[in-house]
Amino acid sequence: MLADYMSASEQAKRTLLTRSKYPPIAPTIQHDAARESIIEHMSRGGGEHDLIDQRIAVLKSGLQGSPFEIDKAENNADYLERYLATAPKLPIKAQEIFPGDRMPGLDIEGFTLRCTPHFVLRRVTRTNVPKMGLGFLRYAKGKPLPLETACWQGAIAVGYLNAKVQQGLGEIDADREITAVIDVWTGHCHVAPSNAVYRFNEVKAACAGIAQRWAQIPPPPNAVF
Repeated sequence: MLADYMSASEQAKRTLLTRSKYPPIAPTIQHDAARESIIEHMSRGGGEHDLIDQRIAVLKSGLQGSPFEIDKAENNADYLERYLATAPKLPIKAQEIFPGDRMPGLDIEGFTLRCTPHFVLRRVTRTNVPKMGLGFLRYAKGKPLPLETACWQGAIAVGYLNAKVQQGLGEIDADREITAVIDVWTGHCHVAPSNAVYRFNEVKAACAGIAQRWAQIPPPPNAVF
């Protein structure tokens, strides 16, 4: 993820690029089931969480099949339990929430910036101008999301939306104040930073650098293709 890259050390950046170019063959744990339930709960305004309790019970039933599927289900159950415990809130100015989806790529000097928000937030200003922001759920068991990573992710989202509007491919202006990265482990809602424009310019420079050296990134030791 680009936000993690921007906030990483130089050594960690090399590792992230290698993993991105040569992803592991083994399947990795995904949290799609948990995120789907959380976004549905948020879209109903929060409150009662009977449906999430039911989903947790199903995920913990051990009826998912293979050991990997059972492990994935238990991880999603942990995610949902943490969400109920921390009860994160959306940005105060957000008026509507919709499920997110993959958005068109943005070319940055040969680097394709891909954006897949977990949810989309919208509001209408007092002067009847529509605004939108992108939302992301982050979760790592026992590990709070670093503030810098959240700031970079919010800035990337704002910059992406602004770029699409400038290209004539978007109709609604980005709103920094309803662009959010939610750390489910801590329950903290990180709104995009006030220096989002500056940060996105830094992101564009980093993307150009990645594109230039992509072909020279070597595979990891003992890689099997």
